[in-house]
Amino acid sequence: MNTPLGVAGPRSAARLIWPVLQAIVLALGTTIVALLLLQPRTGLFLLWDVLIPMAPLLLAVAPGVWRNVCPLATFSLAPRQLGLSRALRPDAKWQGRLLAGAVLLLLLIVPLRPVILDHNGVVTGVVLLVVAALAAGLGTMLDWKSAWCSGLCPVHPVELLYGSNPLVSVGNSQCRSCTQCTSPCRDARNGINPLSASRDPSGRAAGWFLIGLFPGFVWGWYQVPQRAQALTANYILAAYAWPLLSGAVTLLLFALVYGLVPAARRKAIPIWAATAISTYYWFKLPVMLGLQGNHPLLELNGVLPAWAVWPTRIAPALFFAWLLVLRTGQPGLWAFRPARAATARA
Repeated sequence: MNTPLGVAGPRSAARLIWPVLQAIVLALGTTIVALLLLQPRTGLFLLWDVLIPMAPLLLAVAPGVWRNVCPLATFSLAPRQLGLSRALRPDAKWQGRLLAGAVLLLLLIVPLRPVILDHNGVVTGVVLLVVAALAAGLGTMLDWKSAWCSGLCPVHPVELLYGSNPLVSVGNSQCRSCTQCTSPCRDARNGINPLSASRDPSGRAAGWFLIGLFPGFVWGWYQVPQRAQALTANYILAAYAWPLLSGAVTLLLFALVYGLVPAARRKAIPIWAATAISTYYWFKLPVMLGLQGNHPLLELNGVLPAWAVWPTRIAPALFFAWLLVLRTGQPGLWAFRPARAATARA
């Protein structure tokens, strides 16, 4: 069972702290964008070597926390909070299209990291500004989280994959009331995953595609060679070919398991999710600790023995296998519905 956090009444300290955390994270995000534009090396380090490596763990353990404080969510929801949104509610078909668009954006943007985003702070900063403007623009049209947070955000499909059985649930600090902006609600449905998140065929197909593809996609992304000084068309091709072709292999395996072994379907999704996030930390955690590669967060090379690289790889894999696959009980939800919406349809 997941642990509730910050679910007391609206006047509780736990409830009141969310606006403070939102302001802090928004300030940090704004600072990182400013550094990307003005001090690119520092901005790139803070974004790619500090913030992003922490994100998968948070999305698996407590995705509702990130959804409460995400600065892009703040931008997207600001028009609705200020009464400046048309508050249109997309139907099931459009919800499915938005989810499919989010998956497509994810698969297009991630391979751009070794191509340019990891190396050019100005370009990365401009991309983030454009994304923030897109999130805010969608927020002026669509209701609450249907625009970005549960719509076109390219992180959202990963939330759905990694956050299918969170350890911690929180109070929903963003929605004043439930208007059924998306159905089913991505935040308040137990055990939400990329397949159960959409009732439209296009959305379910996109979710099915993401589940199968993502373990190989992550592995292949780490096989892309370091970029030489000059950017070539062959390198761009390799940056996309490695993750997409590797993803095709795990997608085929997922299709075989899902199609030929119906009894394994319920466990196939969390197994693929655990494999994807474990693969990420298999490569990333030793780098973060300075045991391999460049750009360490902590320089422990020489402090820890050379064999320490293996516990740093195996421990996350065991943790995510327990969290996503082996843990018993009803799968948790990300956030609790606002009290005024207790009778809203899921």
